[in-house]
Amino acid sequence: MARNVGKIVGINGNLLTVEFELPVRQNEVAYAILDDLRLKSEVIRIRGRYAELQVFEDTTGLRVGDAVEFTGELLSVELGPGLLAQIYDGLQNPLPALAEECGFFLKRGTYLPALDRSRKWKFTPLASRGDMVRAGYALGRVPEGIFEHRIMVPFAMAGTYRVVQIRPEGEYAIEEEIAVLEDEKGKRRPVGMVQRWPVKRPVRCYAERLRPTDPLVT
Repeated sequence: MARNVGKIVGINGNLLTVEFELPVRQNEVAYAILDDLRLKSEVIRIRGRYAELQVFEDTTGLRVGDAVEFTGELLSVELGPGLLAQIYDGLQNPLPALAEECGFFLKRGTYLPALDRSRKWKFTPLASRGDMVRAGYALGRVPEGIFEHRIMVPFAMAGTYRVVQIRPEGEYAIEEEIAVLEDEKGKRRPVGMVQRWPVKRPVRCYAERLRPTDPLVT
């Protein structure tokens, strides 16, 4: 797949105007290239062949003509075990890990995985082989402190699936396969304990939407 690279034609603080040729999406993640740094940004508006980007870093040093690489991915968060006990910045970078990486002064262009890939979590299955499931159905549970995560069928999976494999109770890392689901056409899809979800896309796989009953009084 060809890289989708545009060029900066305007800079106003942390806002960039970028000219592009290949398709670009609203809320897509892009990286402004500054020497060996990749500065994370988001497409906030598209006008014809020009996209306006908000850069989440200091833009000092960027110049008109510099390259911007579009990823094709929407700005997303990681959901899974380890989320509740962590402290994050606005891009879901874990601050304790950032401090170990950079010290007291954070370096531009440093981005770390939101969830620990090496830690093992105790998984208890709630689904069984042969069960029919849909997006949002609980496949198992994982305790984290006083809370309990429900490991769900990923929200983006449309339709009905049959559970063909499910791991027994045990300790697993978040990217390990804990279940295999088969759709109505016989295509199988592995599922782990972590999923990514675009921050500006509403979750619609719910049985009931709870309406507020009492106003917030301050």
